[in-house]
Amino acid sequence: MTDAITLGISGWFTPHGTLYHEEGRTLDEIAPEDWSNLLAHAESINFFTRAEPALPAPDARIFHLTITAGERSRELAINDPFEASELALLIRLTRRAMRDRLVLTPETLSEEAFEAIQASLRQAGQD
Repeated sequence: MTDAITLGISGWFTPHGTLYHEEGRTLDEIAPEDWSNLLAHAESINFFTRAEPALPAPDARIFHLTITAGERSRELAINDPFEASELALLIRLTRRAMRDRLVLTPETLSEEAFEAIQASLRQAGQD
C-alpha cells in the first residue's frame, strides 16, 4: 500500500442536491513534517481502531478521512460539528498536509508552471 491521505466532504445541501468533494495526496506530495504531525496525532487518538461515530444529523457535514500508513488503512466518517476536539485537530492537520504546504513536483505542476520555473532557473544561472 502507498502511504496517503484522502479527505472527502459530504452532506451539505444546495439547490442542486447534496454535494460531495474529495481530494487525495500521496506521501510524496506531503511535506515530511506535516505527515509526521498528522500520523502522530492519528496514533495518539487511536484513529485506526477508533469506534465509528454516531449517525449524523440530516443536515450535518461529514468528513470522510482515509489514512494509509504502511500496512494499515482506515476510512473514518467524522461528523461536523465534531464530537471531540481531537477530531477537529485531525481534520486541521489533514487540511494543512493537503493544501498549505503541498510538495511541488513535475507531476503536480501544470506544464506552464513547470516551464516557468525552468526558465527562472536558467535565467538565474546566467546572472
